Amino acid sequence: MKRLFAIHLIRSRAIPFFVLAFFLLFIGTVAAQTIESLKADLTKLSSKTGYSKDTVYLNKANELGFMLAESNPDSAILFLDQQILHCREANYKKGESEALKIYGNALQNKGEFVESIAYYTSSMTIAKELSDQELVPGILNNIGLVYFNLGNYTEALNNFFEAIKGAEKTGNLNVKAAALNNVALIYFEQEKFEEAKSKYKEMLSIYQGIGNQGRVILAYNNIGDVELKQNNLLAALENLKIGYASALELQSPEFIEMTARTMADIYAAMDSTELAEELYRRSIDIAEEKGYGVPYSHSLLGLAELYYKKGNLDEAVIYGAKGLEQAVKMGQTTQLRNANELLAKINEGMGNYQEALDNYKLFKLYNDSINTALGQRLATNLEAEYEFSKKTLEFEKAAIRQQWLTFSAFVGLFTFLIILFLVYRNRNRLDKAYQTLKERNNEIKSKNEKLENTLDQLKLTQLQLIQSEKMASLGELTAGISHQLQNPLNFVNNFSEVTSELVDEMQDNLQKGDTTTALWVIGDVKSNLGKINKYGHLASGIIMNMLQHSRINTGQKEFTDLNALTIQYLNLSFHGIKAKDKDFAAEFNYTLDPNLKKIKIIPQDIGRVLLNLINNAFYAVNERLKSNPDSYHPQVNVTTKWLGDAVEIRVSDNGNGVPEQIRDKIFQPFFTTKPTGQGTGLGLSLSYDIVKAHGGELSMITHEGQGESGSEFIIKLPIN
Repeated sequence: MKRLFAIHLIRSRAIPFFVLAFFLLFIGTVAAQTIESLKADLTKLSSKTGYSKDTVYLNKANELGFMLAESNPDSAILFLDQQILHCREANYKKGESEALKIYGNALQNKGEFVESIAYYTSSMTIAKELSDQELVPGILNNIGLVYFNLGNYTEALNNFFEAIKGAEKTGNLNVKAAALNNVALIYFEQEKFEEAKSKYKEMLSIYQGIGNQGRVILAYNNIGDVELKQNNLLAALENLKIGYASALELQSPEFIEMTARTMADIYAAMDSTELAEELYRRSIDIAEEKGYGVPYSHSLLGLAELYYKKGNLDEAVIYGAKGLEQAVKMGQTTQLRNANELLAKINEGMGNYQEALDNYKLFKLYNDSINTALGQRLATNLEAEYEFSKKTLEFEKAAIRQQWLTFSAFVGLFTFLIILFLVYRNRNRLDKAYQTLKERNNEIKSKNEKLENTLDQLKLTQLQLIQSEKMASLGELTAGISHQLQNPLNFVNNFSEVTSELVDEMQDNLQKGDTTTALWVIGDVKSNLGKINKYGHLASGIIMNMLQHSRINTGQKEFTDLNALTIQYLNLSFHGIKAKDKDFAAEFNYTLDPNLKKIKIIPQDIGRVLLNLINNAFYAVNERLKSNPDSYHPQVNVTTKWLGDAVEIRVSDNGNGVPEQIRDKIFQPFFTTKPTGQGTGLGLSLSYDIVKAHGGELSMITHEGQGESGSEFIIKLPIN
């Protein structure tokens, strides 16, 4: 519910809170200054001429009404009550139609959709009486928005397409683009994401052509929202970055609130709950202050979803109930569906099974009404074709009567029989079409059930694959640690055997009375025991490191020495590969910044990232070694660096590099360059998500060819 807009009526989403807080006060001041500037202009005009006869004054007053409708709908309603009267006193029909439309916009912004219809209808009646008809498409578009919010998608689509046709006739590109956006919105709700994205891009092209920066922001925001629904989180963030930069340049609080909501949804999808919560609360504050009904409900439900995921069901049910209350007040179908779906999950988790069942029944009711909107539209089209067919027959009948009036009664009777036959045939066709529509609805319902089952299976498979990746990582660690343990244990065994022999020799010397030689042997025994103790502690340290890595991850961040962590996982990776392939040989080096300070991280998670990257580096050089055994020297390098506000870790190799055609897929889930059975395709994807969850960045630099080929992965972690 964040992408819809009318002409001079906008709804949408989001930008990062750390910038939002800085600019919010300044932007609000700019909007206030614009309103004050319009008021000053009206005062000057009023002092020069009588407002009741001056169209310049009345047009300027409508501009002020529009600004108030967007920033403070309640104030706009009080102002527009007087403005409508002034237009009627001046008999300025165009101004009166525009004022009535803006009044409807203010009511829509408040979420009072049913009440807004009366004002749009009055505005339309006047607009159709005007000679230029230029106001009609914009009003049709706004009426379509009302029906959309009330869940009547059939009426909404009819109005949107009529608005598009009217806008093309009058050359009004703003209205055409607005209606395209709203058609895309319905496609979005029907989960036809590619069709929605296509409409949004067409809208973006129009607004870029006419230089409408505000609507360009909205287009990028909505394209990002579609990418979010398709789980293309990186693409979603890229579009929101463009929209965010433009919102700051435009200095518009409406667009900042809009992009804040969308960004919150993206961060929630990335499990960045703290960032998402801050953005939702910002959106709630703005929506509550400005009286924006739909954004208020959306962000309340977003906040409730976050608390539900964190297991805080008491807070979740409070915010979910508030979101539902606002949705009921508006009668907004999509928010009613979303609120009841969320509350069903929350109440089930709290053990309130009767309430959960009631919420689920309402969710299914609203969801079915949305999903069957396409069927309703098809039924409407069939009915329209039938009515057109009847009209065509009536006109043909009238023409025959006029042209062949002198024909005999037999010809007239024959013509009448033909008409009856055509009507009968058309009725049969309509009946068949109705039966076909009914069968398609049943087929769609069956497919929806199959898709839900398939989705459940996909989620289960995804969890199994992630667990498989974790177990594979643990297996590599175990192999490396076992290989590392072998050396100190060999030393312990060897020195134990030698010491035992020395003790026997000492006993013989003591029995012979040769104390000098016995004392010399005791010195060797003591030296050997010291070495046994040394290598025993080394083995103990390796085991402690393994236990620390394999312990249950609590998700708590700890101050960690990244230099020590890097060396530990570099050794584990090398020995793990060596344990599996005794012929493996590669040079590895590390350069550690001595100024590196401890930072707060989750050691097990960052350790898993390091292990994945270093394993991939050793794999890359080993693959190249197989094809160039004589002239190639495999090498892996790891470096750490303190950047002041962040820590940088680089893992580089001189392998074959990553081909250009697959570089943009390297961090995608389930994508792997390894042969079947040797990789899950989740290592780099999970590593990317872990680094992002720490507020950091994971990037890649690569070269391929016969020269200096290889890859370098860069981890950048903030110190705060």
